[in-house]
Amino acid sequence: MENFTQWNLSFVGVESNGLRVLILFLAVVALYFSWISIRTVYPVTKRWLLLTLRLFVIALILILLFQPQIEQKEVVRLKNKVVCLLDNSKSMTLKGGDTGITRFQLVENFFKDNASFLRELHDNFDVDYLTFSDSIKEISPYDIEKGIALDGTNTDIAQILKLVKKRYEGKSVKGYLVFSDGADTVELPSTVNKPDILGNLAKDLSAPLFTFSPAGNMEAKDIAISNISYDSFTFIRSLWKADVVIRIFGYKDLKLPITLKQGNDIISSKVLEVKNENELHIELSFTPYKTGIFLYTIALPVQPHEAIVENNQVSFLVKIVRDKIRVMHVCGRPSWDERFLRRVLKSDPNVDLISFFILRTPTDLSEARNEELSLIPFPVDELFTQALSSFDLVIFQNFDYRPYDTSFFRFSHYLNNLQKFVIDQGGGFLMIGGDISFSQGGYDGTAIEEILPIKLNAEKDTIDTSRLKAVLTDDGLKHPITMLDENTDRNVAVWKDLPELDGCNVATQLKTTAIPLATYPVNGDPPLISVQDVGLGRCMAITTDSLWRWGFLSVGKGGSNRHYIKFWQNTIKWLIKDPTLNPVRLTVNKETFLPNEEVQIKIEVLGRNYQPLEGVPLDIDITNEFSGKSIHSTRGVTGNDGQYKFTMKHDREGYYIAKATAKKENDEIGQDYTVFKIALENKEFKDPSIRRDILARLAEISGGKHFDLPVKNIEDAFSLENPSIIKLVGKRQISLWDNWYIFMMILTIVSTEWWIRKRSGLS
Repeated sequence: MENFTQWNLSFVGVESNGLRVLILFLAVVALYFSWISIRTVYPVTKRWLLLTLRLFVIALILILLFQPQIEQKEVVRLKNKVVCLLDNSKSMTLKGGDTGITRFQLVENFFKDNASFLRELHDNFDVDYLTFSDSIKEISPYDIEKGIALDGTNTDIAQILKLVKKRYEGKSVKGYLVFSDGADTVELPSTVNKPDILGNLAKDLSAPLFTFSPAGNMEAKDIAISNISYDSFTFIRSLWKADVVIRIFGYKDLKLPITLKQGNDIISSKVLEVKNENELHIELSFTPYKTGIFLYTIALPVQPHEAIVENNQVSFLVKIVRDKIRVMHVCGRPSWDERFLRRVLKSDPNVDLISFFILRTPTDLSEARNEELSLIPFPVDELFTQALSSFDLVIFQNFDYRPYDTSFFRFSHYLNNLQKFVIDQGGGFLMIGGDISFSQGGYDGTAIEEILPIKLNAEKDTIDTSRLKAVLTDDGLKHPITMLDENTDRNVAVWKDLPELDGCNVATQLKTTAIPLATYPVNGDPPLISVQDVGLGRCMAITTDSLWRWGFLSVGKGGSNRHYIKFWQNTIKWLIKDPTLNPVRLTVNKETFLPNEEVQIKIEVLGRNYQPLEGVPLDIDITNEFSGKSIHSTRGVTGNDGQYKFTMKHDREGYYIAKATAKKENDEIGQDYTVFKIALENKEFKDPSIRRDILARLAEISGGKHFDLPVKNIEDAFSLENPSIIKLVGKRQISLWDNWYIFMMILTIVSTEWWIRKRSGLS
């Protein structure tokens, strides 16, 4: 910046140029006639003296008319601006190939290798330095020498161009020097053309952009899971798929295993053959068998010299829910019990029922050929192999499998499948009694007996046909299956009022892991209704085929069948592990949190009547999903609303499991868990490629030029316009006519001219 003064002469009296010319013409005419009038005056010196005096008078009159003034201006000469924009996002820390040099080191080398150019730039321009990622920050050249913190987590070039335009609006910027890898992390809809948007913003800057990006072998070697398309919720027993996009930079001829894990368990894997591809699309899938929120991880192994290892693994949460309850109902023969149960199942819109009742077995004699009978064949093989995993619950009602256990049907083999369905896949199984069920159906010693809550003994098990009422056990008083009324006393009364049953299969012994809910009051009080957890699934045994009487006779007595329907609704919910039956429910206010953000956790405990339970001690533990290390452990007690709430904070990124266990008087009421994530969103390493195309386009559209780093002797290929900028800082006007000495001069000259004329005898 340089200060100096400018002087200007101006006339403010007569502004019209034509009028000025006319006045000058009249002055010349007046001077001419004046000369004519005195041309005979002698001596000549007197003549010229008079002419000179008149000339001065006319000149002074012209000054009065034209009103001249001098304008004094104080001005400064300013420098044009040049702005250096330095990308300080985390992607600038990536090392190129095997060079061991980071991208930003090339930028630092530019400032060292071109020091003379930068000195000249500072001499001729006012140079600003800014760092940017998703915002801009002013720095000094000294900051570059000290080292800039490369901690930007998101690069938003469009936002940067807008901020720069706003900052330098109205200022004389003659060039922008942009040092970046061009990695823009903002994801726009596919219908939006990002390069066009950036190009228009660059054009609005009204100054050329000179862009510099790492080149040569500076591309990072990396294998990245760049995108996963998946449904964040799915249905139990339905195939879930994830479309995975893998980007490969700097590697070829690889055998790349990819795994999908639930927690630490691998549930799906594939081996990819990588030739020269830069991008691979792969589909991973699995079939969930349990409802809830689960953490899944897709992972790739780390390769030698890989720049980013963080993007080799991506974790996400999937909520698995139940759409419809698929029930397979197989009945040995038509009966009132089968008819009433099937009516209840069909009336429930949430139940997808597949029902078979056997009218003719393969061993029955018939004079007609199979194709002449209007019967649907029992699709044994399809049901118990391909389609079995699609069901939530299988019911055998008074069904004898043995007619199908031939060399052709091999039904005993399907019983093994049914056992795996319960133990390994979490399915539910219910066996209902009758004269061809349990031991009478030949199930003793089979895979089915292993999962039933009662032991079978064909030699001792009998059928009792006494007409008696079911009796609740102590466990039955608390169990959700037998809670036909929310009030305990009323529930007991309901059971006492239920109609009598027509008998039961007398099983000799209950398994130690089983829970008896109701017994039949004959000799030995054999179990009538019993349940047990088996592996991931649940099993139930009802040793009578006359529960239909609860529905039919209650209506016949003028009541309703609601308790019969309630019993079956409870039974189905318990067998399929319906989440609404969990007495402990743990929830967090959202799924993803920032480090040190408050996590709000609520635990709700319900009693066996599903009302809020007060004063329940809670053990709460929050652990890392992968390491199992506890990060927060506490105890609490539920209030009168049955709830306990607390908050916690944690600064480490990761997935965490919050688990709560409710106990009262040494009895565990239940437990629940949920998974949440603490993460600082960082998109910089998602795609490590250098986007020279974007930077070159910005330079081209703005009238600048793109350079590949490293660059030396930049002055040979770089030029900027540098017009002068003059700024007025002050001014004043000095009038040359509006003062006393002008009038005195006119008066003196006119008086002298008059005196000379009188002395010469002139008029």
